[in-house]
Amino acid sequence: MSDIRSKLNAIYSMEQLAAKNTGIHRLHPDVKIIVTLVYIVCVASLGRYDLARLAPFLFYPVLMITAAELPPAMILRRALAALPFCLFAGVSNLIFDKKILLRIAGVPVSGGFLSLLTLTARSLLCVSAVLILAGVTPFSLLSDSLRRAHVPEIMVSLLEMVYRFTAVLIGEAASMVTAFRLRANGRQWPDLREFIPFTGQLFLRSSDRAERIYQAMQCRGGHLQGVQRMRRPLNRADFLFLLAGCGSAVLFRLFDITQRIGALFI
Repeated sequence: MSDIRSKLNAIYSMEQLAAKNTGIHRLHPDVKIIVTLVYIVCVASLGRYDLARLAPFLFYPVLMITAAELPPAMILRRALAALPFCLFAGVSNLIFDKKILLRIAGVPVSGGFLSLLTLTARSLLCVSAVLILAGVTPFSLLSDSLRRAHVPEIMVSLLEMVYRFTAVLIGEAASMVTAFRLRANGRQWPDLREFIPFTGQLFLRSSDRAERIYQAMQCRGGHLQGVQRMRRPLNRADFLFLLAGCGSAVLFRLFDITQRIGALFI
């Protein structure tokens, strides 16, 4: 059961990080969302061979992690979870794009390999930006910002349900696995024949508990729609962060800073 509980703690460890009181955490959530979106758009819109141009974009996650006092190892470990998808999506480039674009210490580098590295780097930077946003902003404030941005209520509610239902699902799975191990004479996990009814019971138990949680929320006003929470105005720090974050991302996207700096030394 401890391994399943550890997964649950890992999921909601970002929420614990978002409860800190650093200068980054105190910024307006709308501003942090806008900066993150602009950063992701600028990174994702770079060319397939623009690996060197991604170097200046490293400043944003490094500065944010340092200023917000986030654990770099945890952010990197979670960002690496997207690595298999990047490799699966970019492995075809190695097969179809064999044109030699450059040589490094006499070693030829094909366009497919360079595009694969670029795709991987872009994905890691974008995922890191999203993880940093989740680590410096509570989920409730993110959902409030989405509602103020007129995102459809059904989409915001689904996000909240999935986010909260995950804890219910993992908690019920931990209880069922513990009960199975106590009755299975030393076995740790059910076999394939027992897995189908195990999954069905897990779904029924978690759905029943989620329904009870929803009824408790309704008793406390959770069913009310369009409730306006207190919205604080933007201050000077918010405008400075918005200008610095969006301005630097757009600057790095429009101008090849890496080439200009390299030309100065050459």
